[in-house]
Amino acid sequence: MTDGLSCYTANLAAYLEHHGAPGSADLIAVSVRLAVDLRRPDGLVAVSHHDRPLDRMGDGTRLTYRGHDGFAGFRADLDRELLRHGCALVVGHSTQLPWAAQREGTAAPHFLLVDGHDGDRWHVEDRFTGLMTSGRRQEPFTGWIAEADLDRLARRTGPEPAKHRLRNTLAFGFENPVPAGCPYLLLRRQSRPVHPNPLPAPWVTGTVEALDALGTHLAGSDALVRDPDVVDDCWAAAQHHLCSHRRLGRHLGFRTTSERRRAALAEAVRCWEKLPRTLRFAATSAWRGRPRPELVRAAFTELAAREHEAAEALTGAVLVTAGAGD
Repeated sequence: MTDGLSCYTANLAAYLEHHGAPGSADLIAVSVRLAVDLRRPDGLVAVSHHDRPLDRMGDGTRLTYRGHDGFAGFRADLDRELLRHGCALVVGHSTQLPWAAQREGTAAPHFLLVDGHDGDRWHVEDRFTGLMTSGRRQEPFTGWIAEADLDRLARRTGPEPAKHRLRNTLAFGFENPVPAGCPYLLLRRQSRPVHPNPLPAPWVTGTVEALDALGTHLAGSDALVRDPDVVDDCWAAAQHHLCSHRRLGRHLGFRTTSERRRAALAEAVRCWEKLPRTLRFAATSAWRGRPRPELVRAAFTELAAREHEAAEALTGAVLVTAGAGD
């Protein structure tokens, strides 16, 4: 089950399971935390959703981006990856997927698992499911698609938005360089030295601290106008935390977890569910020249307080889940 994970992590979980990593969705859930960089020169808000580099496979290999200018090179590279490892992650584009619930708007990056090739057909799995910001629900897909459809969904048309490049770079929680200017991207599993991946200052790490800083930033500036996609970043953070809280909450002992702590977890879930709607309303108001700083500040302040309480409640569940996966 990957309901609640993002289009990056839902299909990363599928990739890990394909390689025999049981409970990969639980392991991703344990990794969830929020970190933000609010001082970028381009004015964009950078967001990291994981406290460990999920591109590390545990056997000395890492998932690294490989770019191609044309479909032929991309296709050959993908075929080699399937022969070596049985499957591969490719970067598709949300509105260009044949099964997309939303065809209009900007085509956002979207990981897909490709695990089969037969002539001019490719077997694709997309486990992402969730309610989109448009209100439409994206359903998962598994099946064979024509080569022309693979070309269409993988090819980025037009310039690459800086926000999309930033999201790809941070998809695994820490910086993973993305080749510039390439319309086709896939992830190759390669043996590469593993180096520490710190998020140096001015990154604010830790979910509660990041929520406090982000709330102050969005309430006290025109960030919702300059970087409207930050609403989608917060939607992704909400999805990750909702999935994490619900999955980890299953490991809470009924005899060892007090009613107060269960209530704290329920309140955190309620606040995460509410945050995207609040921010969409605030962003729309800001675009109309009527910013709502107090509404934004109050939403983040309440969420930070509830998240602090929820983290205490989930400490035992994290230990149980992380221990089970080691």
